Amino acid sequence: MLPPADQFLLAMIQWHPRFSGVWCGVIIFAAAAWLYFLRWRMQRRVSPNRARWLLLPKILTLLALLFVLFDPVSAVQKNESAKGKLLVLVDSSSSMDVADDYRQPRVARARNIVESWKGSLPRGVSLDELDFDTTIHPANEKSATTLRGTDLGGCLLALSERNDLASYLGVVLLTDGGDEVLENPALPKLPLYVVGIGTDPATWNDVAVVGADCPATAEKDVDFEITADLQARTGQGGDFAQKLSQVHIQLERATGTNAWEKISGQTVDLSNLHRLVHLPVKCSDVGIQRYRVSVEPVAGELSPLNNSRVVTVNVQKKSLHVLFFAEELGQEFKVLRNELAHDPGIAFTALLRTTASRYLLQGDRQPGDEALADGFPATAKGLAPYDAIVLGSFSATEFSTQQMQALLEYCENGGTVFFLGGDASFGRGGYAGTPLAALFPWRISDREPEPAHGIFPVRVPPMGAGNPILAGVEEIVMRNTVSLDAVNQVDGLKPGAQALLGARAGDREVVVVATQPFGKGKVMAIASSTLWKWAMQPEPVRPAYGLFWRQAVRILTGKTEGGQNLAVRWDKDFYRPGDMAAGEIRALDPNAVTLQFNATLAAKNQTAPVAVEPVPGQAQTFAVKFCFRERGDYTFRLVAYQGARVLETYEKNFPVAPLLPEGARLETDGLFLKKLAEAGNGMYFRESDAGQLPKQFAGKRLRTTTVEESSLAEAGPWFLAVFLAVLVFEWILRRKLGLF
Repeated sequence: MLPPADQFLLAMIQWHPRFSGVWCGVIIFAAAAWLYFLRWRMQRRVSPNRARWLLLPKILTLLALLFVLFDPVSAVQKNESAKGKLLVLVDSSSSMDVADDYRQPRVARARNIVESWKGSLPRGVSLDELDFDTTIHPANEKSATTLRGTDLGGCLLALSERNDLASYLGVVLLTDGGDEVLENPALPKLPLYVVGIGTDPATWNDVAVVGADCPATAEKDVDFEITADLQARTGQGGDFAQKLSQVHIQLERATGTNAWEKISGQTVDLSNLHRLVHLPVKCSDVGIQRYRVSVEPVAGELSPLNNSRVVTVNVQKKSLHVLFFAEELGQEFKVLRNELAHDPGIAFTALLRTTASRYLLQGDRQPGDEALADGFPATAKGLAPYDAIVLGSFSATEFSTQQMQALLEYCENGGTVFFLGGDASFGRGGYAGTPLAALFPWRISDREPEPAHGIFPVRVPPMGAGNPILAGVEEIVMRNTVSLDAVNQVDGLKPGAQALLGARAGDREVVVVATQPFGKGKVMAIASSTLWKWAMQPEPVRPAYGLFWRQAVRILTGKTEGGQNLAVRWDKDFYRPGDMAAGEIRALDPNAVTLQFNATLAAKNQTAPVAVEPVPGQAQTFAVKFCFRERGDYTFRLVAYQGARVLETYEKNFPVAPLLPEGARLETDGLFLKKLAEAGNGMYFRESDAGQLPKQFAGKRLRTTTVEESSLAEAGPWFLAVFLAVLVFEWILRRKLGLF
C-alpha cells in the first residue's frame, strides 16, 4: 500500500555494532583467519569440490553471527503534515483597555482576531489561549489590580522556561508592545509570531508626556532641573484643539508606596502641539528619590495613561572632599574640576596662590575652612577635613618645613596625596632634599632632566594590568593610539610602588603614573603636565581622563561602591523584569591572597545562591550574573573571605520594574515588534493583516519529520528460521557426502 500523498518516505540502513570499532575489526580478522584455516584443513582431507560444499554452511553461519554482531537497523524517515497546537498569548495590560479606534478596546479586538483564527487554521492545528501582563495567567482571568502593567521581558523569559513548550508548533503574541524596548530578551525555542494591536496615532485626540529628563544623580540641597516634553494630537477633530491653550502640569515627589506629594505646578499653552517645560527642583533628603511629572486630563482625550512620567534621581551628600592646591589657574585645573564634578559625591575645593601672601579659595566650602585663606595648612589637623590633596606643579620653596611635615603626617594617618607633573615637579622642583621626597613613588634627584616634549604613546605596563583604577581606561589605551605631549623624565620606581601607565621617551621607558602606600595613606604621582588633553580628544579617547581621575580618587581614598577592599561595578543603573544583571568585583589590592566569596540574591522571602567566577586573564577580578525574573525588590549580598577571615561584606538593593509607567507610550512600536518576531524566527503582522497568519501556516504546509527505527536481526522470527535452515542444510549435506 502506498503512503498518503502528503507523506514523504526516506528509508535507510544504519549499523549499530555491539562493540567498538577496534573490537569489530579484530573479530572480522579472526573470522577470516578461521575460515582460511578451516578451508586449508578441509582441502587436505577431501577433494576441493567437497571442501567448498562443506565450507558453505560454515560461511552462512558465520555471516549470520556477524549480522547479529553489527545489528543493522532500518531507519524510515517520514515527513508529513503537522498536527498540534499553537500557544496564543493575549496582552491584558491596562493599555489594551484603550479604545484607540473609538469603537472597541484593543483587548476586545485581539480576542476577536483569535476567534476568527479558530475557523481558518489548517485542519489538525488548534489553539491554546493564555493572557499576560506582569505574569502569564489563564485567559480572561480577572485581575485584582486596577492598573495592570506590562512586563514583556519577564513573560518571555517565563515562556521560554515552560516544560510543555516542546508540545506546541509555535507561539503567537497579540500585544501593543508595552512601553519600553527590550534588550536581548529571552525567547522561546519555537517560532514566535507577533500581532501588533493598535491604530494610527495620527487619528487620536490625545495629550501625552512623551519624555522626562533629569540628572541621574544630584547633590543634597542643590538645585537641579527636570525637563518634561509635552505633545498633543488632534487627529479626531472636534473642539479638542481649542482646549489645549491651558494645560495644567504638576510635579510630585514620592513619599511612600503609591503616595505622592505635590511640589509645584503651572499652566502651559500646548496649542502648537509641542512644548518643553523646565521644572526646578531642590531636595533635602538623601537617597533614591522618585518624581512624577503629570498633565491633568483634557476633556475628550483618548486616555490619561500617557499623561505622566516618573523619573528617579539619586540624591547624595558630598562625602568625599578634595583639596586642589596650585600656584596658578591653569587649563589642567579647569578640566580636572569639570571632570570630578560628574561625580556628585565629590566636593572639590581649590586653593590658589595669587601673590606671595594672598590666596584665592574656590569651589565647595566646608565649615571652618576660612583658615585656608591664609594659605596651605601647616598642621595635619588643618588637612584632616579633606580625603585627598592634589598638588600642582610648583617649586618646593613655596612650602615651609611645617607645611611639608603636615602633609607627611596627613598621609601617614590615612590621607591620599596626588602630585601633578610639570617643569617644577619632582626633582625639577627641588624636592629631592626635602621631607616630601619620601612620598614620591619613584626616586628623585636634583639632576633630573627637563621634561621631554613630543609625542609619547602611552601603554599599560604588566604590573598595571587589571588595576581597578584603570577599569575602562586600560581598554581605551590598548585599542586606540593614546599619547602625551610632555613627560617628566623621572628615575626608577621605589620598592613597593606600582606603575599604572608608561610611555617611551627616546631610548628609555618612562613611568607616567605610579602609586605607592605611605603609612596608612596612598600616594599617586603623574609624570606629565598634558594628561588633561585626553579630555579634549574625540571619542573614544575623551572619557578616559575623567574616568581615570574619578576612579583614582575613589579607590585610593577607599570610598568606592564595595568598601575599603573591594570595588563593585554593575553594567546598568536600573533593571527591568527579564533583565540579566552583570557585576564586576575587583580586589583593590591586586597582590592580596586570592579571595573566596559567598553571594546570595534575596527576593520575596526567598534566597538563592549566586556563583562568583574569576575573570580569565584578570588577577583578583570576579564576575557575577543573575536574572531578575519579575518586578520587585531584590537584595544582593556578597561576603568576601581571605582564608577563614571575613574581609568585606557588601549589599546592594535592586528595585526591578519598568522605567516607564503602564501606558506611557500608547503608540504600537511596530519596528520593535517586528525585530522581536524576526529574532524568534517568526513573523510580524499588523492588526489589519492578522488574518494572514492562518494563511501563512496553510501556505507553508507545516510538516513534522519523524524517524522510525527497527532492528533487522530482531524483527520477527526470520533470523532464527534462517539459522535453523542452515544447520539442517549442513546435516543433510554431510549425510549425502557420507561424513556421518
